[in-house]
This record gives sequence, C-alpha cells and structure tokens, in this order.
Amino acid sequence: MAQNLQQLKKRIKTSNSIAQIAKAMEMISASKIRKAQDSVEKHNPYARKIKSIVQRIINDHDLYSKDVEKFLKEIDGKRLVYIVSPDKGLAGGLVVNLLKAASSYLRSDDYIVVVGKKASGDITRHSYNILASFEMGTKFPSYGDIYPMIDIAKKFYISGEVTKVSVIYTEFRNMLIQRPAIEEIFPVKPDQEFKDDATDYLFEPSPLQVLTDLLPFYFEVEFYSAIMNAYASEQAARMTAMKNAKDNANDISASLTNIYNRSRQEKITNELLDLANGQQGM
Repeated sequence: MAQNLQQLKKRIKTSNSIAQIAKAMEMISASKIRKAQDSVEKHNPYARKIKSIVQRIINDHDLYSKDVEKFLKEIDGKRLVYIVSPDKGLAGGLVVNLLKAASSYLRSDDYIVVVGKKASGDITRHSYNILASFEMGTKFPSYGDIYPMIDIAKKFYISGEVTKVSVIYTEFRNMLIQRPAIEEIFPVKPDQEFKDDATDYLFEPSPLQVLTDLLPFYFEVEFYSAIMNAYASEQAARMTAMKNAKDNANDISASLTNIYNRSRQEKITNELLDLANGQQGM
C-alpha cells in the first residue's frame, strides 16, 4: 500500500508539472497571436491598395490588351508550389491536415519550395523535386524574411520555366478554425466580385507598364499574407492543443488525488482496526 501511495504521489506531481508547462505554452501562443493580429492590421491597407490597382487594370476592358493577357492566361506547364508549415509540433492536427491537402494537390513534376521543418521532412520522404527549404521560425515573420523565398518564384515564372505559382498554407479563420488553403497566385485571376470606385485613373507610362511593375509587389503581399496566416494558425492551433492538454492533466491530477486520498484513508482505517484487534487480544 505504501508503495502504491508513493507511485500515486509521483503521478500527481507529474500531472501537475505537465499542466503547468501546457499552461505556459498556451499563454505564449496567445501572446504571439495578439502580435500577429496587430501586424496583419498594419499590413492590410498596403496589400488592399496593391490588389485594388491590379484588379482595376485586369477588369477594365478599356485597359485590357494582349500584352496584359500574358499575366492572366493559364498555360499548361510545370508548376512552382510553396508549402508553408510550422517548424515545431504540438499543434493538434494542423500539420496532418496541411500535408493531406498538399498530397492531393502536388504532381510528381512540380517544383517545390518548403517553408517549415514539418513539411520538409514529409516532402523529402516522398522524393518530390525540392528547389529550396526555409525555416518558419518561432517569431512573427518580418517582411524582409520573405525575399529569399519569393526570389525563386520571380526567377522561374518570369523566365517561363513554370507557368503557375501556388502556395499551400493553413488559413486562419478564427481562434478555433484553421483550414488548409491552396492559393494560385500566378497567373493572376480577375476577381469577379471586384467593384470599381468609378474613379478615372490616368496611368503613366501605360497600364501594361504599371501592371508589370506592380506584379512583384502583388506577389509579395499575397505570399506574405499566406505566411502570416500560417503563423497565426500555428499559434492558435497550439494554444488550443495546450489548453486541452492542460485540462486533461488537471483532470488526471484531480482523479489521482481522489484515489490517493481514499487509499490513504483506507490505510489509516486498517491500521486502526489492527490496533483495536490487538487491544482486544490482550
């Protein structure tokens, strides 16, 4: 009985320790999400303006030309696919769902750029054609962090070696919902819901030149948006997973404590009975 009580005490202590660690990780993820949301709010005006100008040109038939069409028309050919994943686990089913989406989308002849260690290991095992691999990191990604990543897309798309550039990432819907998303950035697709504000623009030197100059920035904001979504989704999924782990550890600790208390009371009762029987025998 004494040995069992000792084991119970150790298990209770372990459960409490796990609950404390999970709570600390939950709070860290919550703090990172708040910072991510602030960064997204600061980035959105710039991203919306660039997207608006690009959509203004490609949706306006007066500005549309055969030269502009080359940025919009889908052509059969090789694809360049970015896969954005966390570097670390403990994020529930986020990584598994992301890799399932990637597996259903990828083709054997795709060029792949991996961001995040979790996707890197899986993609390598399946012998895909990986051009480069980058770490996601544990801090919120800065705008400057993406330049080495997107330089690959600029080189391969402009040269014509690939005809489509896509990003597979986890979209942040809210604190409870994060879903895998596949976004095809190039060629640019006209937004059917785009509404012109009826402002008459004068493009200098020409709409084509403006569009050509804007497309690198358009890719930057689209890709950076995917990176931010992936980071926020990772933190939200980890926060939820750590909260569940903390609650489960606390439940186990409470259950073990009840068992420990009953066992201890049973031991005391047996000792009293033994003492009483001993006095009666005298």
